[in-house]
Amino acid sequence: MTETDLLHLSENEDRTQDILAAQEFAKRYLAAEQDSQERTSMAAALTVLLDDPSRGVRKAIAKVLASSPHAPGHVVRCLAADVDEVAEPILKSSPILTEAELVDLFAEGSDAVQCAIAERSGLPASISAAVCEVGSEKSCKALLDNSSAQVLQSSLLRLAERFEDRPDMCDLLLKTRDLPLSSRYELLMRLAENLDDHPIVLERVPENQRHTFLSDAEDKVVLRLALEAGEEDLPDFVEHLRLRGKLNTRLLLRSVCCGRLRFFAAALANLGQVPLPRLCKLLMTVRRSALQAILRKAGLPLRAHQAFLLAIDVARQADADFTYDLALDEARRLTETLLEEMQDGALGADEDVAAFLRRFAIDVARLEARLLVKNGSLQITAAA
Repeated sequence: MTETDLLHLSENEDRTQDILAAQEFAKRYLAAEQDSQERTSMAAALTVLLDDPSRGVRKAIAKVLASSPHAPGHVVRCLAADVDEVAEPILKSSPILTEAELVDLFAEGSDAVQCAIAERSGLPASISAAVCEVGSEKSCKALLDNSSAQVLQSSLLRLAERFEDRPDMCDLLLKTRDLPLSSRYELLMRLAENLDDHPIVLERVPENQRHTFLSDAEDKVVLRLALEAGEEDLPDFVEHLRLRGKLNTRLLLRSVCCGRLRFFAAALANLGQVPLPRLCKLLMTVRRSALQAILRKAGLPLRAHQAFLLAIDVARQADADFTYDLALDEARRLTETLLEEMQDGALGADEDVAAFLRRFAIDVARLEARLLVKNGSLQITAAA
């Protein structure tokens, strides 16, 4: 049977035979020598089959030609503009389609078309940018799941802007390490805003304590991000927090008590307008009077100065130089020592500051206990 015979099968013939014939044509085209009569004949046959009313026939051709760089360009482009189930294999894999063509197809395509393009292996940054700019939520999720895609930081920021109120998208974005700390912070804050009426919060947190609970949650988010921050990222993150009015006394005290000395130093340098390397050196060398001048310049309230000065003293005694964070056991000892000193009435400590420290001491102790359990250093037996 020749290709001419196959193309003229009667309408009542089994379409399975047509599908097999279409696959055979596509395979013969790819196997034929370039510029050969065989390739010319197969190209003509495939071109005619583009008008076949059976989606199965056209889809069979698309599957065979999808990944080949030698497929006939006009056939590939027609299939790419076909109905979704026919177009998807081409859109996912074909190296024939240019970036400009893919962007145009994406802009005009359905969810299925957009997802197929977003799932392409090695997706270039230009197409990823189009996905982030105008793609459906489903296609944007497909892009974030595509580990081989090239996605610029600016494109991730655009996604964060578009989907900041969608928890599922926020979760995927937060798992993307290329997202700047400031954007990760904003996404987490949007999620935190929804905690106010969360069933667990309503059930477990008394109404008069919810404001404190949510404020603590925000601070913990900041310090968790600060722990992950690289040296080049931390100053920008701190500046973002300053512009939002978040560099307050409570957060800085908590950072010391949790052992986040890098964040404390970066925040103090920002508020006091002192270069960070110089500030770290001053924290380890200058007298208390000079440190108090730095605290004053940073705008920290006088009532909290004693706590900060004591914390710096304790850190000095532990040989911490504020260029690295403390381990949890070291942070717990620092907080306990600080709290003991602050509870000495002779120091005239502000009760609000002492209350903060007591709360932070509990938090650090809980964090250390959880870490011990997680690492298998401590076993907990459930009550019978």
